[in-house]
Amino acid sequence: MDETQALFVHDTRHIISVNTAACKLFRCDAVALVDLDMMELITNEDFRGLAKLRMRMLREHGHAPKIKYPFRRCDGSMFWAIVTSEKLSGEQFMTTVTYEYEA
Repeated sequence: MDETQALFVHDTRHIISVNTAACKLFRCDAVALVDLDMMELITNEDFRGLAKLRMRMLREHGHAPKIKYPFRRCDGSMFWAIVTSEKLSGEQFMTTVTYEYEA
């Protein structure tokens, strides 16, 4: 796993693993992120709805468009980031969260 970009391996619902960069970006240990519902990281309910639709597209088609979401860190601070996702194998996917700016 690339340690320079924030990477999340997930099943489109729950986080399976994260790398060190993801822990740094979200300001918490991996144990706080693993098993978390992916939608809990997104701050706004409207954006969560879009993210759920995006995850459905990912499950059904193996790909989804790049999008920007507002995220909440473990310490409560918020930031915007661009999200890209790709299918790995089986029912696993990898999402890259690229920091843009503070909210």
